[in-house]
Formats: sequence, structure tokens, C-alpha cells
Amino acid sequence: MEKAKGPVWGMNKKTGYKIAFPVIFMILGIWIGGWFFSLTPEISQVTNQPVNDVFNSLNALFAGLAFGGVIITVYLQIEELKDTREELSRTSEANQMMAADSKEKAVLDLYQTFCSEYFQTVKSYSMKVLIGCVRDKRYCDFVVSRLFVVGQLPFDERFYDSLNDIFQCESVEEFRREEQKGRFKLDELVNFFSILTFKVNSKDIIKNCDFFYAWWRPLFWLLATTQEQWVEAHPEIKDFHDDFNFQRISKALDAIYETGSFASGAEAIAFIKNHPKIMSYGWDEEHES
Repeated sequence: MEKAKGPVWGMNKKTGYKIAFPVIFMILGIWIGGWFFSLTPEISQVTNQPVNDVFNSLNALFAGLAFGGVIITVYLQIEELKDTREELSRTSEANQMMAADSKEKAVLDLYQTFCSEYFQTVKSYSMKVLIGCVRDKRYCDFVVSRLFVVGQLPFDERFYDSLNDIFQCESVEEFRREEQKGRFKLDELVNFFSILTFKVNSKDIIKNCDFFYAWWRPLFWLLATTQEQWVEAHPEIKDFHDDFNFQRISKALDAIYETGSFASGAEAIAFIKNHPKIMSYGWDEEHES
């Protein structure tokens, strides 16, 4: 373990002792030598006050040396401050590099999650639910209503007839289980992209990783516009609803990918229904009513 640094010149205590003792002995030696020197006959022939004159000379010498020492100490402290500033600058640069590396690693970790085998299942089930929302406005309202603690719509068995070609189940009960599993997986997907939006300072890294946002964008905006309409139609939701919503996530992702955003819900719907992928799923005109 490194020993504590001393206040002068960055020396530790052991080094300070090595210097201090010889200096003290040297000063005492000069002082004692001054006494003997002042008593020699040669000094008595030059001055009537040999002791005073010798020690006055020694005082002047030590005063000069002390002043010189102050100057040297100030100079060394200035140099030490320069070194400290340079070290702090290097430390700051290293911290900035570490922060940048940390941001990049966080995004890359998300990308690895996005590409993982488990998350392929999440995306697959989420896509089934989202395609169902495109094809059936009633189902889209059902999915959105289940995002809130109040105003939830009940499961409608007619979804089995209109959407079972997507889920491919043998019975209504199996369809109900698979559909519910799909909504749970959609929650995971949305939470994933919500976490990604908190990395807005790393948007250059995010754009270099293929999160397929161009694919998800119209589907997310469909849920965003439907959610907004549902809240407006059910004022009681506002008493229990938190700030989590698809519109905030979609706008944040639009900002990261610099796609621009929509001025109104009608503009968003126009974009969604004319999107090539949406058209291939089968657009329910009821979304526009």
C-alpha cells in the first residue's frame, strides 16, 4: 500500500526524515562552529564584537538561504500543480473514454439481447399480435384496453374466427392462451424499445445496429394513435394511468432515427395504412372511423 504523501514536494514521511535530520545536524554544526570561530584570535583582531558579528553574518546567511528556499518551494509547488493539472486532464479524458465505452457497451448488450434466440420468440409473438391489430380494429381496441387498469375490454371469441390464421390454434381456448402469451411478449418488446429510448445520447451507435425500427415503426404508431383515442374516449383512465405510452416511445425512436414525426393522429393513420408492410397484412378501414 502506498504511504501517505507529505505536504512538501510530494515526499513521504521516511524520505522527509532522511532529509530533515542531516539538515538539523548541519545547522547545529554551523551554529557550534560559529562559536568556536568567533573565539579565535584572528577574529578578535578584526572586530571588537566577534560573537555578534559572526552570528549576524550567520543570520544573514540563513535568512538568504530561507528566502531562497521559499522561492524554490514556490517554484516546485507550481511545477507540482502543473503536473497535477495534467494528471487530472488525463484522468478526465480517460473517464470520458470509459463513459463512451460504457454507452457503446450498453447499446451492444441490448443488440445482443435483440438478436438472441429467446428474443426471436418475443418478436415472433409480438408480430402476431400487431398484425392482428392491423387486420381487426376491435382486436386492436382490446389489446390497447389491456394496457390500462381500468376500462379493459373482455376477450371476444370472434377473434378466433378473424385472426386464427395468424395464431393457428386448434380451439378457442388454445387461441385464448396463445393470444395472451403474445400480448405478454409484446409487453417485453415494448419495454425493450422503451429502454432503448433512454440511450438517446448514443443514437449514432443505435443507428449502426439494426433494430429493424423501420419495420416496427408503423405498428408502434398504430398502437400509439389507438391508445391516445382510447384515453380520450375513457376519461376515467387518466386517474390511474401513468406516463408510459406508445406515443412517447414512438416519438423518441423517431428522434433517434431522425425519421421526423407526425403533426396529428390523422397524419399518422395516413402513413400507417399506406405503408407497404401494413398493406400486405390487410388494413381494417375501421381504424379510420
